[in-house]
Amino acid sequence: MTISLASLIREARARQGNMTQGDLGNLAGTSLENITSIENGRNLQPKPDIIAGMARALDLTIVDIYAAITGTLNHFPWERVGELDLVDTELELMFKQVDSMLDGEARDRVKAFIRFTIDEERRKLRHAAEDKRRNK
Repeated sequence: MTISLASLIREARARQGNMTQGDLGNLAGTSLENITSIENGRNLQPKPDIIAGMARALDLTIVDIYAAITGTLNHFPWERVGELDLVDTELELMFKQVDSMLDGEARDRVKAFIRFTIDEERRKLRHAAEDKRRNK
């Protein structure tokens, strides 16, 4: 399944909790109307500075946003595990097998916990890399 730019931005914003389109516009340095246009699929190629702002605000990589723009993003970034160097290999195995082990609400709760844990690990890795770049 190919993930469109509209879907990526809409889903990433929803994952941030109570972030509105207006909030995202302010954080990304653009207008509510522009964010609405992006999420509705009318603005398919935002300016590079807007892409960078959305990436920061939504904790996405610019690469993932451009992949969505070019139609080559096949999974939401938070659903990928392989690119992470997780400390706990059992967590990665659990994520890959949870569909066959559980069903219903239990499966959804385990997946939510795993996604939260992976998101936290990704943030730590990204912030460590940014700190390293700044300190050079």
